[in-house]
Amino acid sequence: MKHLILGGVRSGKSRFAEKLAKESKAPVVYVATAESFDTEMTHRIARHQQQRPHAWLTIECPLELTNILTDPSYQNQTLLIDCMTLWLNNWLYSVSLQHQSTEYGSHFRKDFERQFDVVKQQFIESLQGFSGTVILVSNEVGFSITPDNPLSRVFADYQGWLNQALAEVCDTVTLVVAGLPLTLKEAQ
Repeated sequence: MKHLILGGVRSGKSRFAEKLAKESKAPVVYVATAESFDTEMTHRIARHQQQRPHAWLTIECPLELTNILTDPSYQNQTLLIDCMTLWLNNWLYSVSLQHQSTEYGSHFRKDFERQFDVVKQQFIESLQGFSGTVILVSNEVGFSITPDNPLSRVFADYQGWLNQALAEVCDTVTLVVAGLPLTLKEAQ
C-alpha cells in the first residue's frame, strides 16, 4: 500500500502520517529527509524527533531515497518518508551548488530538470516495486501565488509535478487541512 499525504505547513500532515504508521502491523522505519542549516530548522527537527515513538528505526536520508526503497532489509516494513518537499529542496540545493552562482536562469533550470527527472523516475519505479507499506508526506504549495523569483518558480513547478506523479502511483491520497484528513483518492 502506498499512501500520499499532502498539506500545507503546520496542517497536521506529519501527525496524521505518524498515526497511520502506528496503526500498521509491520515495524516502522521513519525516513527523514530534513537537513539542519539553521537554528530554527534544528528546532523543527528536534520537535519531530520527540513526537515519534522511540521504537521506530530512523534513517536520515536527504537525497538517495531510492536506495531505501530498493534495500531488501526494508521490504515488508512500513516506511514513513517525511518529507518529499524537503527531498526536492535538497536536490534543488545540490544542483545549485554545482552552479556556484546566484543566477537561476534557463541553464540552471535545464540542468536541474535533466538531473531531477531521472532521480524522480527512479524513485517512482522503486516506490512501485516496494513490497511493504509506504506513507509519503509532501507539502501542497500550489494554493499560493506564482513566486516572484526564478528559483522559487522552479521549486513550485517541480513540487506540483512531483505531487502529481506520486498521487498517480499511490493507492490512497489524503489532503490534511487544519488537522483534518480529506480523502482525495481511496484504495480500491
